[in-house]
Amino acid sequence: MASMADGSRPSTEGLTPSWASGMDIAVVLDFRLTPPYAGFGPTCREVAAARILRITTAKSASLAVAAGTRPAPRCIRLREAVHRFAACGRCGLRAARYRTCHGKTRRRATRRGPANTVEVRFPMSTSPLPLHAGSTVPAVAPAAPLPTGADMGFGQGFAAPETGVDWRRVLSAVLRFKWLIAVVTIVGTVGGVAATRFIKPQYMVQATLWIDQPDQRGGQERGPIRSGQALEPEAWLDLLKSYRVLDQVVRDQRLFLTTKAREDAPLLETFRVAEQYRPGAYRLAVDGSGKAFTLSTDKGVEVEHGAVGDSIGARLGFTWAPPAGTIPAGRTIEFSVATVRDSARALSEGLEVNNDPAGTFLRMHLKGADAVRITSTINAIAERFVQVAAELRRQKLTELTKILDQQLAAAHQNLQDAEKALERFQVSVITRPSQVPKAGPGDDPAFKNFFTMQVDREQARRDREALERVLAQAGDSGVSPEALAIVGSVQQNADLKQALAELTTKQAELRALRYKYSDQYPLVQRRLSDVATLERQTIPTLARRLLAELSGREAELGRRVAEDTRSIQAVPPRAIDEARLQRQVTLAENLFTSLQKNYDEARLAEESAVPDARILDHAVVPQDPVRNTAPRVVFLGFAASLALGLCGAVVLDRIDPKLRYPDQVSRGLGIPILGAVPHLRNLPRGGRGGGARVPDDVNEVVEALRGVCLNLVYAHGGRAPLLVTITSPGAGDGKSFISANLAHTFADGGHRTLLIDADIRRGVLHRRLSVRRRPGLSDFLRGEAQLDAIVQATQFQALSLIGCGTRAYNAPELLGSPAMTSLVNGLRGSYDVILIDSPPLAAGVDPLILSTLTGTLTLVLRTGYSHRDVAAAKLEVLQRLPVRMLGAVLNDVPAGGAYRYYSYYLPGYEAMDENSGTPRVPV
Repeated sequence: MASMADGSRPSTEGLTPSWASGMDIAVVLDFRLTPPYAGFGPTCREVAAARILRITTAKSASLAVAAGTRPAPRCIRLREAVHRFAACGRCGLRAARYRTCHGKTRRRATRRGPANTVEVRFPMSTSPLPLHAGSTVPAVAPAAPLPTGADMGFGQGFAAPETGVDWRRVLSAVLRFKWLIAVVTIVGTVGGVAATRFIKPQYMVQATLWIDQPDQRGGQERGPIRSGQALEPEAWLDLLKSYRVLDQVVRDQRLFLTTKAREDAPLLETFRVAEQYRPGAYRLAVDGSGKAFTLSTDKGVEVEHGAVGDSIGARLGFTWAPPAGTIPAGRTIEFSVATVRDSARALSEGLEVNNDPAGTFLRMHLKGADAVRITSTINAIAERFVQVAAELRRQKLTELTKILDQQLAAAHQNLQDAEKALERFQVSVITRPSQVPKAGPGDDPAFKNFFTMQVDREQARRDREALERVLAQAGDSGVSPEALAIVGSVQQNADLKQALAELTTKQAELRALRYKYSDQYPLVQRRLSDVATLERQTIPTLARRLLAELSGREAELGRRVAEDTRSIQAVPPRAIDEARLQRQVTLAENLFTSLQKNYDEARLAEESAVPDARILDHAVVPQDPVRNTAPRVVFLGFAASLALGLCGAVVLDRIDPKLRYPDQVSRGLGIPILGAVPHLRNLPRGGRGGGARVPDDVNEVVEALRGVCLNLVYAHGGRAPLLVTITSPGAGDGKSFISANLAHTFADGGHRTLLIDADIRRGVLHRRLSVRRRPGLSDFLRGEAQLDAIVQATQFQALSLIGCGTRAYNAPELLGSPAMTSLVNGLRGSYDVILIDSPPLAAGVDPLILSTLTGTLTLVLRTGYSHRDVAAAKLEVLQRLPVRMLGAVLNDVPAGGAYRYYSYYLPGYEAMDENSGTPRVPV
């Protein structure tokens, strides 16, 4: 049979509860769950809802009840899990009278034999306060209505776990670290302002070029010069960014030169470089007299030394000779010289060029920090582009004229050869009588036709042989257009004649492009491909087709001539030769006349050539920057530093090991909060007397102590006296302050109160209550003093104190001795409230011994000072002991914030004795 906490035996008779005499809970203890301790039983919700609690127990069921702790129910979510001190995060139910659900799974129950069922009756008092002094301590508290699950403490004191961001905690962290946030924000803003000193505003200039486009509707070609432009529309962009344009701009604008100090730029106004020079970083130093200079590299290697006024850096390729007096004496100029090609490449990367869909307008944009310099640069680019485009146009026409001149010379020579051949033939036959009948109206048509066919056959044979020689000599290099041009049948073939003319035009364009670009340039590659196609494929194909036509024609004319030979045997062959020579002269004359016409047109076009590109809009110096990043940088510095400060405050708050918020106690440690005592400032002189006005924070502390006393009584429950051990995680948490003032508050309420200073190591309660320390508790436990000698009356009515006594090294042994147990049991009947002030949990096992003696424990936690990890570690130790945690008292809490809900103070409603006018002040 289990025993009661006060040593009495529980009743097993009358299982039906009598609600008129109190609330009886029938308990059936089951010790088949191992290990047996006060952490077993039915589910927590069953306890809250049931009128009779039945717990099955084995024969050895007296251990848990004898220890003074009631069995705690198991979690409804984790069937084998028991309720402990930590908060239950799964079922959400907590009890003030029972250990809360820790959420950890105990070992599965092992059956050790049949269980015996014993019903015990626990009378539970519902009285809010212990009995007053002089009252008889009853065996059972007065009857009260049946309490509900909330009245028994289940689900109270613990808010449901919140999800998401706790913005109130974030706001509290921001307010707590407001000076850190302000300092970080100010530093970041100042850094942003300082950064703007190194960021220059960006300006943008624009220039527009007009490109002469051909008539897109087409039309006939005007002689050998087409209506098209020198370049294709997409090639103008490449030409604008080509090194032919940008290299000269870099040299003219001296973009390869940069100075470390902006004020040194005017001193290098006359600085130029040769075609070959040595780039690098240099330092020019003029001595104090202003008569000598020293040119060295940025690493201090001297390059040149001379007199001011002489050429500087001639060996390096610099053409710079500033007059004497231009550079002040003692002046040092640091500058760097880059290669023209690197500077042109950088300029090309910074130059933005776009054109309209028709390719008529080219728009250039250039950005930079120096508005004047970028304006002159982009105008120089536009002028250089127009100049290069005009040169390309002129060179194309010049090359075309040269090609036509060469062809005209060949045609003129061919005409002269034909005329001389005819002349020699006529001279050779001038003395011989001609047998050719004279032409006249009565001439025979057959005779005339015979001679015509003979001449045509001979001409076809000669043209065929000439074509065969040209094709045989062509090989891989292609056919020669000059060799084909002198063949008579070629001039009569429209396709071949057009192909030769196109080849001439393509060759002229190719020569013009090769003056400006290398063979790897895409446009040059395209022209090379066109020329090669004409020379190796198109013209040879057309020539072979003409050769086949000539061979067929020669065969047909030979057949017809053979048929008519019999009728014209008498015709001499010199007539045929003369006709052939006459035809050659006619063909050569026609070819020469055509080339002469084309040549004259080409020369006229060359002399009157108009550039395809012109400057439509020059760039002007901008007055306002297109992008001023200074305000943005300052704002970003402010915003980034503010965000960093806020994040830092939140992070510091999260990693802060100190106790700061109520939920860190209720949720983190799983301890209900009995009350919160606000911060108390030091009282002024006379503040403890009756004449001075008591500050508001003193009234708040007094009201908070009254609230703690009320919650402590209800959390303790059971029969009088109220026996509680008060401790804290570490030193400085205000444990002694809370103990003394709780005892003072109980005594003011008329309860016989005894305060025991069990901190034998370094107790100070005797100073607060102005009594002696020795003899005290340690002296009594060692048998050196009597009980009457150690119990001291204080200046407060109904409040007695047992001091700590003489300091002893064996404090744990003394507190755990039978004498301590006898002392506590002997004092139960004499006092309504017994408060034991124990050492901190981190100091030793003293508070553990005292809490197992009293069976109840109250923890004092100081906000901003108590270490949460230390408290959690010590509470883990307490889980293995038969101790009931009544709750925590928060000490030194700040005003407002999350603690404002724990306040019991309203200005204007202070409690004061109207007759005496003496206010209540903490001790």
